[in-house]
Parts: sequence; C-alpha cells; structure tokens
Amino acid sequence: MSGYFSEFALNRRRVEVEIKWLMFLSRHGFIPKVKDMPDTFGLSDMESLHTLERRVNHDVKAVEYFLKQKLRQQGMGDLAEFVHWGLTSEDINNLAVSLNLRDYLTDQLIPLINQAIKALRKLMLASKYPMVGRTHGQPAEVTVLGKELAVFLARCKDELKRMSKLRIQGKLNGAVGSFVDQHFCFPDENWSILSGKLVKELGLDPAPATTQILPYDSLLAVFSSVLRLQNIAVDLCQNLWWYLSLGYFVQKTGDTEVGSSVMPQKVNPIYLEGAEGGFELSNALFEFYIRKLSRSRLQRDLSDSTVRRSFGIAFGYSHLSWQSLIEGLSRLKSNPSGLKRDLENHWEIMAGPIQNYLRLKGFAQAYEILAKKIKGKSLRHPQFLKLIDQLKLGTAESDKLKNLTPENLIGPSLSIIKNVTS
Repeated sequence: MSGYFSEFALNRRRVEVEIKWLMFLSRHGFIPKVKDMPDTFGLSDMESLHTLERRVNHDVKAVEYFLKQKLRQQGMGDLAEFVHWGLTSEDINNLAVSLNLRDYLTDQLIPLINQAIKALRKLMLASKYPMVGRTHGQPAEVTVLGKELAVFLARCKDELKRMSKLRIQGKLNGAVGSFVDQHFCFPDENWSILSGKLVKELGLDPAPATTQILPYDSLLAVFSSVLRLQNIAVDLCQNLWWYLSLGYFVQKTGDTEVGSSVMPQKVNPIYLEGAEGGFELSNALFEFYIRKLSRSRLQRDLSDSTVRRSFGIAFGYSHLSWQSLIEGLSRLKSNPSGLKRDLENHWEIMAGPIQNYLRLKGFAQAYEILAKKIKGKSLRHPQFLKLIDQLKLGTAESDKLKNLTPENLIGPSLSIIKNVTS
C-alpha cells in the first residue's frame, strides 16, 4: 500500500505534478523554455523535503522550495520562481491524491477483485448440485448450490463494471477556484479550458467549478462503489459460512495446519470470517468519508486533509480482506453427500411446485389442504409418497407427483449458472 498511500507516495506525486505544471506553462509560452526534467524522487529527496517542511511548517510549500533548490543545482535557477506559479496547495494535493488512488484501483484493487470473481466462478461451476433452498432460515424449495453462488457472481460483476466506468476529477484553478491570479497576469487566456488540458493529460476529468478544494464527489463515487462491492462480499462470506455449517461445503486444509487449538476435529472458516471483519472495518471508514468529505466550510477548511491521509487504512483492510476471501474460496469444496442428506430430510420442499401444479389441474384449495397436512413438518421420501396417496388424485397426476425429485426441478438453476458464466 505504501506505493500509493504513504507520505512518501504523496510527496513523490506532488513533485511530479509541480514539474508537469512547470513544463505545461513552458509549452504554452507563459514562461521560458524548460528542458525535460527528471521526476525521480527517492528517500534522500524525501529527507531533504522533510527538513524544509520542519522549517516552513507547510508540506506543499516545502515541495516548492525543494524543487527550486533542484533547479538551481541543475543550472536552471532562472526557472525557480515559476515553480508553483498561479497555484494553491490544493491544486497539487487534489491531483496527487487522485492520481495515486486511480493507479491503486487500476494496478491493485480491480485485479484483486477480478481474482476473487475468478475464484468464485470456479467454485460455482464445481457446485452444480441440488440443494435445499432456505428462506427465513427455513427449508423452502429446491435450488442449486452453484446457482446461489451465481447470485453473488452476477452482483460482483455488475458492480465492478460500474466501478470501472467511474472517472476521477481534478482541478488547477487557484486559491478559491476562480483563476484570479492567472487571469490577472494573462487576461486573454481561457484558463478554465487551458488548465483542463493538463488535467486531461494526467488522465483525470476537469471539474467544471470548485472552491479552493476539489469537491470529493468523484472520489466518493469510487468509495461508494467499493463499499457496495464489499457489502456483497460480506454477504457472500456470511452465506458461505452458513453453507459450511449446513455441510454443503467442506474445507481443504494442509496436513500440518491446525484447525482449533483444543478441538482436533475442527477446521474453522478463518479466511471467510477474517475477510468479513476486514470488509466491515474498511466500509466503516468509507461510510465516514462519504459523510464527511461531501462538505467543506466556505471555500475550504483543513479537516479534509487529515481525513484523506487515512485512505490507505481503509484500502489496506480492503486489500487484505479480498486476499483472505480469495484464499477462503480456494479452500472450499462442494459436498454432494451433505447436500443429498439434507434433501432427503426435507421432501416437504416439494409442496410449492405441487400445489401450483394441482391448482392448474383444477384441484380446489390445493394450498390449504397441503398446508393443513404438512405445515411445520419435515418429510422424508416415504412420508412424501404417503402424502401424495392421501390427496386421492387420478392415476396420471399421482404418478407424476410420485416421480418428482429435486433433480427434476433444477434445469432453470443450471441455466442461470450458464447465463452468469457467459
């Protein structure tokens, strides 16, 4: 995470933005010609910058002075006074933070989420077994284990697609966002369009209007999307936890691994539980950002600067949790015998399709009759067959219902798996 959210990463990006602004001004003829300047930034540079910051007690002003020193050392002292020309600190900060966040999403988070989606897809395709579907925690109707995983796969894919289309904004418009300094010096220029060109060159979208700070709305859209994805992931972790508890999955473990410190038989679902807790902690921060950073007093207050330095904590817990979820998914294996055993104990779940079939055949009060006979009861197969006999149906209808099995009813669920896979 330090490559994107550390103080070093922030200052390295600040230096890069300052240099690109200087060269941009040069290209457009506002200042003397600037040669290509190296934008490398190492630990020794960071130490020099911190020395300046301790003296001036301002982080971005320290970056300005640091670059002025560099220019003089490289024989370009005539350019020193053009560093940070026409800008406020937040012109540099918003671009540095946005670029680091964009790169983290592109380089790290989105590929990591895709790995989780790939692992979930693999588990889904290996789980095409009939299962007791539960609503309100109670046996309800037949489904397929893989189809239930397909629900989460479809949700993750849809949200990730939305996240991938989000654009982060940036701005370069001065002390209160009004281009006052630039306009006073070069009144014939359209500074809104001109500065927007550099923002676009950096790969961001120019914000049409700002105060001193860039409104955080485009970043908050990213946080909201990550939050929704992680809420889906929490839902997945909790459901997988229940399916493990019901015996629908078993966990693969290494020969030397310990599942419990005192109970030799146990294999605790630590990766799913760890991911759940980490996602919820990360989301608590994202929820706070969404509330806090959508507001700023007048043209700016500094409380946002403190808050945004914690972005790495939120994404750090996020990153670890996606890794943990991937590991947890890789250790799961569907358990056909456990699924079959549960189905054998719950033939009452056939009541839904049966009552709908009988109503189509003109059987009066099919729902009410079945409810009177089996509400709140669990049926095994012999009891199910006895129930059909008690309905006193015609031979054709009776035979059709007696031949009903969970496997007869899973065609649509298998189609859903196929549709989500494609």
